[in-house]
Amino acid sequence: MRYLQLVDFKRLKNAKLLNFPRGANLRQNLQGVSIDSRTLRAGEVFWAITGERLDGHNYIAEAVRKGAAAIVLAREQAHRFAELPLPQIIVPETLHALQEMASLHRKRFRIPVIGITGTNGKTTTKEMIAWILQNKFRVLKTRGNLNNHIGVPLTLLELHSEHEVAIIEMGTNHPGEIKQLCKIAGPTAGLITNIGRGHLEFFATLEGVSREKTQLFSSVGRRGIIYLNLDDENLPRFPGRKKSLWSYSLAGKPKARVTGKLAKLNSEGAGRWKLNEREFIQLHVAGLHNVNNALAAATVALSFGFSEREIKKALEKYVSYDKRMQIIRTGGLTIINDAYNSNPDSFIKALETLNHIAKEHTSRRIVVMGDMLELGLESEALHQELLISLLDFDIEGIFTLGKASNTAGDVLRYRGFDRVYSFTSHEQLGKELKKFCKKGDTLLLKGSRGMQMEKVLAYL
Repeated sequence: MRYLQLVDFKRLKNAKLLNFPRGANLRQNLQGVSIDSRTLRAGEVFWAITGERLDGHNYIAEAVRKGAAAIVLAREQAHRFAELPLPQIIVPETLHALQEMASLHRKRFRIPVIGITGTNGKTTTKEMIAWILQNKFRVLKTRGNLNNHIGVPLTLLELHSEHEVAIIEMGTNHPGEIKQLCKIAGPTAGLITNIGRGHLEFFATLEGVSREKTQLFSSVGRRGIIYLNLDDENLPRFPGRKKSLWSYSLAGKPKARVTGKLAKLNSEGAGRWKLNEREFIQLHVAGLHNVNNALAAATVALSFGFSEREIKKALEKYVSYDKRMQIIRTGGLTIINDAYNSNPDSFIKALETLNHIAKEHTSRRIVVMGDMLELGLESEALHQELLISLLDFDIEGIFTLGKASNTAGDVLRYRGFDRVYSFTSHEQLGKELKKFCKKGDTLLLKGSRGMQMEKVLAYL
């Protein structure tokens, strides 16, 4: 049985194991790994990570009280916990040890590991793939968006002998991170949803984003699979001769191995489309961009032997993921809750969906916009460009929150658009928005994760 066991910690470089009782069953399967004492379950290993704001070593006592099976701690902190009555694994640096252990553990499994990255749609595409594949395979997937240098290792440490496929989401906001995550995860297949204007503060240009994201393609082994979106002009045409290529297109690219064709968007903005000219699929998630995500997921499923009919049955039961193009109806309002994250490209896609739904219901369009973060030197210009583009969408009112969005609002007011309202708190915005709204209105709620725009919902 390939589960994580206490004996596995002997494989870590420069690790020192203390307080391991004589006669203890070191091969007993552990319940898992936790870096958060608040959610730790009895039988899990507590891994004391030192972060930017919190130091896990300060919560070891709480982890012990909750029944931790063992503690992983840094050598420089070990003197504080010498009397702990349970096994300790002392390492030079706990985060590096977490990544090392995850890599060692992953290498024990000869199963497909699909790495997914991209500027927009990573989580939705990952969820759609898992939703389809789980009908035939036991799937491990990234929970939520735990897609960074901590989340990826934690996901991999959940692998056990029952899993047949792993789907690992990989996020990045600094050069070199995708390459590092691939070293840990060892993907046998790679999918890049798209290349867009995200995290420009650190990548500077689209070319910089592309260089970073395509490290996933480069990291896939020679016998691996590349899932290539032919509709994205910023993705290279063919990433490797020795790799199996599954290309897909919604735009009718003639060389696509898998094709999609949009029939229409329904009154809720959800797409009806045809897969490989064989099956019509009616989605229940809003947005044309989610047809692209569904086509990517269908391509992966086809490579795993699913038929178009089986993919149709699965995707037609898939519903929106939290804060990602969620349609909420309350108080006579239709709210598109896309508050999980934001950048200029994803905002335009969401606006197109708002426009479609509002037309279908002959309702007023209202945009609630929080700052798009991590855009670097281009931030002010991109916020202004986006708000000016709103004038093409017949918007009844624009409510902004955050320094960059509020500054862009000033530009619109200077140009004579007087229905833009700027605020410095969720409470102020929410109260004024409620006064402004009328029964039948359609609202788009969107901003970067750090803006927590979903807080506005409490006032509606």
